[in-house]
This record gives sequence, C-alpha cells and structure tokens, in this order.
Amino acid sequence: MRRAVGVDMVVVVSYRLYDSMNVLRDSTRKGSPVRYVHGFAQIVPGLERGLIGAFPGDQRTIDLGPDEAFGERDEGAVLEIERQSLPSAVNVKVGDEVLAAGPDGDEFSYSVTSVDGDVIRADMNHPLAGQRVRFEAEVLSVRPATDAEVEEALLEVDERIVGDDTIDYGTGDAGRDAGASEPHAATLVQLTKKPRHESGPS
Repeated sequence: MRRAVGVDMVVVVSYRLYDSMNVLRDSTRKGSPVRYVHGFAQIVPGLERGLIGAFPGDQRTIDLGPDEAFGERDEGAVLEIERQSLPSAVNVKVGDEVLAAGPDGDEFSYSVTSVDGDVIRADMNHPLAGQRVRFEAEVLSVRPATDAEVEEALLEVDERIVGDDTIDYGTGDAGRDAGASEPHAATLVQLTKKPRHESGPS
C-alpha cells in the first residue's frame, strides 16, 4: 500500500539545498538520505510542510523564505570571545565551529568568523539565516512510525525547545539512531544533539 507523507509517518528523503545566490550549500550523499518522523519538528518547518501529501518517488521543489527555513539573522548573536574563555582554542581558525555551555548550562554553537590575537569573533546564526533557500527534494519511502519512534521524537523535540516558540535547528549528527534500519545523513536541515562541554564563554 502506497502511503503519503503525513503526521506520525517515518519519511526518508533526499535533497539538494541552494542558497539565495543559487549556490548548492548542502545535499544528501548517495545512500545517506535524511530520515525523520513527520509532524515533530525534526526538519526545518517549511521543508516539512512542503512534503505533506507526497508519495514515494515524488520530487518537489520547495522555495522558502527565512521565516520558514533558517530564521532571520540576529546581529546580537555575533560575539567577541576571549581566547582564554574557550577550551582547546590554541589552534582555532576561521570557519571552525565552537560548541560551548554557558553558566546556566545552556549550549551554544558558534561559527568563528575572525581571529585577532586573543580576540575571537564568532557568529551564532545559522549559516543560512536571513536567506531565501530552495530545496529540490525526493521522497524515497514513507511508513507508519512505531510507538517507540513517536515517543523518541517527542522527547527529542522537548530537548531542543529553547524558548516559548523556538526550536533549535542546527548542523551535525542529524537524526542519528543506532537502531534505525534506514540510512540518514548529517545535514543542515535536521535538529542537532550537541555534546556538552565543561566550560565556555561567560
């Protein structure tokens, strides 16, 4: 029985992601598509909505503004950090990602934009924040989620709520699940579980 993308469905999708200058910024590797449970904010909201009703084999082009993709840029999220505040910062360079925990235990991810002596400038915005983006996506498979998969999806989204209406979308170990049968990739579009560090910028 062919099933369409909808709530409580496990969806496997491959895609190419283009930025506002039509530059390819991300894509799933051959054999490593993204796997997620639909309806639980595990991928960026506009992409999730754009896949509703799709069947396996369907291809969709989905154009999204910042509000449906990676959010607007926040210039207040560009920080100057003293090198001594960062663990293992001896060899830090432009383009590095810094994962750190603040005094309250909240985790932050920064991209290093410049290094000037002992001052490191870092940007907490998503790399595609403030941009219109385009996904060229293909749905590879759709099946009902098990009760365990739904419960895990609920727990994961609870972990990533960082404000009243804000969910942390990032890069890294996207959708990793050692027990899953479907392959999935580390990509820009899924939520990230970030490792904890003992110390970080105050």
